[in-house]
Formats: sequence, structure tokens, C-alpha cells
Amino acid sequence: MQFAAVAREGQITRAAAALGVPQPTVTRHLARLESVLGVRLYTRGPGGVTLTTDGEILLEPVERALALLLSGVSRLEAAGPGEQRVSLAFLHTLGEETVPSLLRKFGELTPHATFSLIQDSADGLLQRLADGEAELCLTSPLPDDPALDVVRLGVQRLVLAVPEHHALARESATALVAAASEDFVTLEPRNHMRNMADALCQAVGFEPHITFEASGVSTLRGLVAAGLGVAIVPAAPSPAAGVVEVSLTDKGAYREIGLAWRRNIGLPGPADEFRRFVVDRFGSEPFTVRDGIEAGGT
Repeated sequence: MQFAAVAREGQITRAAAALGVPQPTVTRHLARLESVLGVRLYTRGPGGVTLTTDGEILLEPVERALALLLSGVSRLEAAGPGEQRVSLAFLHTLGEETVPSLLRKFGELTPHATFSLIQDSADGLLQRLADGEAELCLTSPLPDDPALDVVRLGVQRLVLAVPEHHALARESATALVAAASEDFVTLEPRNHMRNMADALCQAVGFEPHITFEASGVSTLRGLVAAGLGVAIVPAAPSPAAGVVEVSLTDKGAYREIGLAWRRNIGLPGPADEFRRFVVDRFGSEPFTVRDGIEAGGT
């Protein structure tokens, strides 16, 4: 900016006055710039300073960069703080009801906030948070990372999804062992929800016979509706057509949901407002099962 001001004004004194800085500051800046680049950018004369050929070459990209910078600043100033966007990352299964419900209720209190929504697996979400792509992350399991702050919001029940004409569809609740002889449809290996389902089966003494693996819970529900197996899934806001969700009575048939953000990095105003809203809401007015999360433990 100081180099461009000198080129524009033709004098270091006038450039310093235009920038509101002392003349020696501009002189030192130009000397450092020439030292870094290893070229002479200007020559002094009786009437002021004249750019060298190297200075002329540098001036055009510098002016373009400054124009882009000033354009961005102008857009931010025109938008105002009320238009700042919150980047929120969350599990696919929380996008069915929990996140839309949160956004609607937050929007009633803070109508100026806008959001960039990111859906991914648990590992993908935490990577996006670490990379700064997301400011806040709704995820499960609760991350154990010293670089993050995490608030436990509650739990989401796991249920046994069965076809609507299945024998267990008449039950309001069941022990998982009742499905030991069934074909299972499940998520792909290394998915946290898959690991939880496998662990629940192992805890009651059987290894599930898996007929299909899918990348998403919505696909699992479709496979169940088609009669291709049963599945252990998070409770849905409303069961899919052709699917009945039977509550599991087994210990550990739930997953913890938490809100995470990077530690020691201040959140912008709207993101911090949303963080406080989520934490306060779960603390004072817990979500119902229909919202996808329950307060408390098992």
C-alpha cells in the first residue's frame, strides 16, 4: 500500500501525508521492499521520485491486489455484522430434524444470522473443524481432542428398524438378542455408528449376519423397508414408510451428541451467539425424542 501511494503521489512526503504515517516509516518500508525483492523500485529526483522499470512492473499487480482488497472490505462494510455467516458441520442423521429445528428456533431469536451447512461422517467433521472450514460441529461420539472444547448436549436413542410386517414390529421394545437370527443391513466398516452396532451385538453374544452395507442411514431404512434385513439405527423423527422402529432395552443403546469448536480461537459474533443458544437450550429446555436428542443419560 505504501509503495502504491508513493507511485501515485510522486513524492514520499505526500504519500506519507495521504497515508497518515510519518515520512521515515514510508522510507523504511520502501527500503525493506527493495531489499526483499533485490531490485531498485524508484529513483529520487528534484521533483520527487520516479519508478524504475522494475517498479513499473510491480505497480500493476500491486494495484490490482489493492483493488480486490478494497472491494472485499467494501462488501463487508456494506453487509454489516448482521450478515456474517455461521459455518456449522453436523452428522447426516442430525440433518433430518435436529439441525433444522435448531436453525428455525435460533432464527426466531436472531433473524439476521445466515449459515453454511456441512454434512459429513464423524471423522470428516472433525477434520473440517481442525482445518477451519467449520466453526461449530454437532457430532457423535464426543471428540477427545485437547485442541477442542466440547459440550455434551444429550443422547440419541438407538432402535431396531424392522420391516412393517416383521414379527418384532408388534413390539414396543425388545432386547437386541431377539434379532440374533435375522439378516442385518448396516453401515460400512470404520463408521462410528457401524462400530456401535457391532459392539451392541457382541455384548449380547452374537455376530450379526450382514447382507448389505451402505454409506448412509437413510439407505439402511430403505433396505429395511424392502425386507432385506433389520438395522440398528438412531431413532428417526418419524419412521420411514414400511419401517417400524422398535426401542432397544439393551444397556448402551444410545449415542452421545456434543457440540465442539476449536479451543483458544474466538468465534465470530453470530457463531458465538449460536453456540450459546445451543448450550443454553439443551441445558434449560432439553430436546424431545421427536427432535432427535434426549437430555440426560440412558
